Amino acid sequence: MRPTVGWPADVSGSWRDGRLTLGMNAALGTTVATIAPDMNRRAPMIAGLLFAVLYATAVLVIPALAGSDEGVVRAQALLLAFAVLALVVVLAFTRERLTGPAAHVFTIGSAVLVAQLCLAIWFTGGPALRPGQLDTDAARVVGDVGAMWLPAATVAHILVAVPILLAANEDLFPRWLGTGAAVFTVEQLVETITIIGPPGSFISPGGPMNQYLGGTLTAAFFLGVGIALSVGENTADPAPPDDPGAVEGTPPVDQCAADE
Repeated sequence: MRPTVGWPADVSGSWRDGRLTLGMNAALGTTVATIAPDMNRRAPMIAGLLFAVLYATAVLVIPALAGSDEGVVRAQALLLAFAVLALVVVLAFTRERLTGPAAHVFTIGSAVLVAQLCLAIWFTGGPALRPGQLDTDAARVVGDVGAMWLPAATVAHILVAVPILLAANEDLFPRWLGTGAAVFTVEQLVETITIIGPPGSFISPGGPMNQYLGGTLTAAFFLGVGIALSVGENTADPAPPDDPGAVEGTPPVDQCAADE
């Protein structure tokens, strides 16, 4: 007897399931495509805000209020670590806007800035691991080396701010950010004097000028960069044309010519 060849009973159901799966995947893809640009637009602003809060807390608030307790110092190092992560996001989005030699200068400045922040974490949190086990001279040397972090960071800040200033002059960033970059650059140039400042003075390495003036402007500058990156990506949708035919790409029909 010849075997009977037939279709499986659930073929139609499989086709329906396949169409349902394809429809769900298409809807999911459309949703992701809609949400992703908005997330990318807001990411620099969120990262800039996080950096400003974490950096200001670590550089301004903790040294002024908490003193030199070992647990607080280690918390300060942790805040700096999270600040580095947020700063890298801001720097990465900024690099996409830059071209030419300014982009290379910005890349070098960003690498130096991140490396200096990581070194600051070492010299901030390292001595707090075994408090009281260093003699006075060794502790003083470690503290002096760590105090040079903020004076040396002025060079990296200038390498980052100047390309942004040049890009703002070319309308790649808002003009207000260019003004802020100019102010920040001038202040950091003046602040380089803290490299040779006498101990115990306003311009001493790691002293009030580095912490309160430079630290405040650093947090404000990178917050402004994050906001400018987010605002710059927020372009308005073009207004729909009045003629429905223009939506389909067809030229409008002259009514007089049609009547003839």
